[in-house]
Amino acid sequence: NKSTHHAINANVLAQAKPGLFLVNISRGSCVDEGAVADALHSDLLGGYAADVFEFEDWILEGRPKAIGQRLLSHPRTLFSPHLGSAVVKTRRDIEVAAAEEIV
Repeated sequence: NKSTHHAINANVLAQAKPGLFLVNISRGSCVDEGAVADALHSDLLGGYAADVFEFEDWILEGRPKAIGQRLLSHPRTLFSPHLGSAVVKTRRDIEVAAAEEIV
């Protein structure tokens, strides 16, 4: 979505309270990961955690192919897979909804 692409960017981070901890659990491309890496390396951000990433946003042309190394290797980052739907009932509901669309 163009209206939310990089909603959190260098300008927004520059206005944040120093030491801010940023958590992205929404959509990877809502956060400019390059700007986050810069903010971490300049000690503007206290830390960054995410379970969604820019490279996963398949609809975006020119999306990154991977998480940038400056972000990935920073000691004040925490990453996990996006597993919000990885429970039996939710997966079953998704499968039933998909099957109903086929039939």
